[in-house]
Formats: sequence, C-alpha cells, structure tokens
Amino acid sequence: MTGAAKFGRICRTCGSKNNHVDAKRCEACGTDLDASEETTAARFVDDDPALRHVDLNNRIELGRFDRLEQAELACGLLRTNGIACELGSMVIPGLPTDLILWVHTGDAELAWALLADVEREASKRDPDAA
Repeated sequence: MTGAAKFGRICRTCGSKNNHVDAKRCEACGTDLDASEETTAARFVDDDPALRHVDLNNRIELGRFDRLEQAELACGLLRTNGIACELGSMVIPGLPTDLILWVHTGDAELAWALLADVEREASKRDPDAA
C-alpha cells in the first residue's frame, strides 16, 4: 500500500495524538507511552469505583432492559467511554422490563448518543435485528 499515511501514537493517558510513530513520550502530557500501554492493558474499567456508582440525587434513567446481559453490555460501553453508570434492580417484580440503567444527569446526553450510535451501527450490519 503506497502513499499510506503514517499516524503517530495515541497517548492512553490524555488521548492526544503524537506526531511520530516511534515517540517515547507524549508531546502533550509527557507520559511514557510504553509504560502507559502496559498499565492500561493490566487494568479493567470495571475496577474503577468512580464508574460503578451514580449519585441518587443526581441521576437519570437512561433505559430499561429485559435481560441482564444487554444491560451489562450497555453499562460496559458507557464505562469504557468514561461515563459512570449503575444498574438498578427490579422496579416491580413481574414487569417485563426490570433492570434500569442509571447515569449522572450531566452525562445523559452523551451516554444516550453512544448507545444510539452502537444500536444504529448494529442495525446496519444486521437488517433482521430490528
């Protein structure tokens, strides 16, 4: 592939794009790019307690789910993107939708957009999914 653009390394700490492919330190924050990759790979998003709890007085319902697996996937996507979320237990036993996905009020618009984007992409790939 001739003429392909060579992109620099992305800092996993601050998200900045560095101009050189072989950069050792981030040009924006100074983080060691090699160490940054090792520590990020060894850590899980779900281990961060700040992403696992949503304040009761400052939260909004983002959606309801029938299945735990669907709710956990949505919450995992949000946490991966730095949005704290929490799954609530059954609202009223016997209702078809019994898991609530909560996010901070200030993160609701971005969280909704992320989930809608993923759903839109999934429906493009599988037209029978709807």
